[in-house]
Amino acid sequence: MAFGTSSQHGRYYDMLRTQVLQEMDKKSWQLLAVTSPTAGCGKTVTACNLALSISRLPERSVLLVDLDLRRPAVGNYLGINGNGGVLDVLEGRAPLSSAVQQVSIGPNNMLVLPGSVSSNSSEWMASQTMAAMLQTIKRDFRSRIVIFDLPPMLLGDDVISILPRTDAALLVAGVGSTTVSDIKECQRHLRRTAVLRVIVNKSTEAAGSYYGYY
Repeated sequence: MAFGTSSQHGRYYDMLRTQVLQEMDKKSWQLLAVTSPTAGCGKTVTACNLALSISRLPERSVLLVDLDLRRPAVGNYLGINGNGGVLDVLEGRAPLSSAVQQVSIGPNNMLVLPGSVSSNSSEWMASQTMAAMLQTIKRDFRSRIVIFDLPPMLLGDDVISILPRTDAALLVAGVGSTTVSDIKECQRHLRRTAVLRVIVNKSTEAAGSYYGYY
């Protein structure tokens, strides 16, 4: 996790943060989806670091939601213990307010709704219960940017089901793991979604060229 400005990687995420917020502010957008073509591209690392970077801005706040019900990882990356989170809310075992946790990393705080594994991931994503939860998030956290860490796009219909309920998306591609055909297939599914950036992760280029993403 690059939660400070002293590291080179932290500066990359700060640049991404500024670009993303500028685009979202223009349209008064709030809900940002982060996905990738396949597994292993670094979408969760990107979502976590972008959220941490936003949390450092004095007049901004962020909610990070783990909606990868196939393989949730946000809690592990941020050191959040315990089960529940999203599924507790969807299944009616807990209200959204109690499932959301405050996470402190360094001097900064942000809110996180951890994920949990479900064998019915696809069905949950397309459900009215999920739609209702997203509406509640949008209403109750309207002053915050909300980042959703979604499953890889090409592993099922989860992402396709939920994208229309978000405002914009980031697509994270991994050097060595994402093919041109993967990108083209994702573009077909993203035709009706505002894609703010395609991020090239795991690049070995020198930092002076394109800062590791474009």
